[in-house]
Amino acid sequence: MRHPPPAHESRSHGIHAARGVTLIELVVVITISAIIATILGVIIVRPIQGYQAQVRRAELVDAAEMSLRRMGREIRQALPNSVRVRDSLGNVDSVNCSTTGVTCSLEILRTVDGARYRVGPGNLGHNHGPTQYRLQIPGSDNNGFNVVGFFPNIAIPFVSAAQIPPARLAIYNQAANGPNSAYADAVLPIGPYVITNPANTSFTIDNDDFLPTPDEHHITLNSGDFNFRWASPNQRFFIVDTPVSYVCNAGANGNLTRYTNYPITAAQPVTPAGGSSATLSAPVTACSFSYSAGSNERTGLVSLSLTLTDAVSGEQVNLLYQMHVDNFP
Repeated sequence: MRHPPPAHESRSHGIHAARGVTLIELVVVITISAIIATILGVIIVRPIQGYQAQVRRAELVDAAEMSLRRMGREIRQALPNSVRVRDSLGNVDSVNCSTTGVTCSLEILRTVDGARYRVGPGNLGHNHGPTQYRLQIPGSDNNGFNVVGFFPNIAIPFVSAAQIPPARLAIYNQAANGPNSAYADAVLPIGPYVITNPANTSFTIDNDDFLPTPDEHHITLNSGDFNFRWASPNQRFFIVDTPVSYVCNAGANGNLTRYTNYPITAAQPVTPAGGSSATLSAPVTACSFSYSAGSNERTGLVSLSLTLTDAVSGEQVNLLYQMHVDNFP
């Protein structure tokens, strides 16, 4: 009869049965794992990097495009012949800023509405023969005048002095610089002028007095007088509220900034003083503005270019935007 082995002998046999992992096997597992991780890294990381690069480019393009489209919209709504361009080096009309410390600026006079002023009695049921319905040019006009129809954009009554900044009327502005331009005439205390000075001339726009249903808007003089330099061939006039400047400071930390609600000056400021400002795009490493005035028969051409650079990756996008501008005042 056999007896069971001693306890220490059973434990010894059990230890020898459960063999451990060898160093060679561990090295093989680590090597295979590293190969798999490398392959997965190539498969996963590169698409992620591509996506991140695509997001960066899209953000740069969006920032540049929104700024250029906003500029284009306001330039199209500007007072005819009020676009002017210069840089901090004294160049005008066509400027290019790609060096730190050089500033480029484009300025316009923004309009909020426009219409045709009445110069004749018309042939409607309402007799517009009396002088208070018709604008007198040349010479002073203290009676006010009617609009042919209605303003499409403003709410009446429209009080020029209550606007911020106060509103102005402009007729037949033919240049952006020099004497007799809207910028030069804007500070004249009395006419003749192509744009009124709110410090001397204020007005109210409301319905005319024709009953039972007013058929036109009427502009009433509250102070000063209307004494415009020239009559517009098509009786066009505009309501102007503020100058607007787009200022580009190029360089690694450059930006595009919009300035508004500052005083109108005869000489174009590179960086306007006063008013308010807001940054539109950053970082802007280069920009260029150019303006070809054309003529009364041919529209002007504005060209805008912005280069934005991502500070981390160094990637750049450059957008060019061109628009035709109506020069006929």
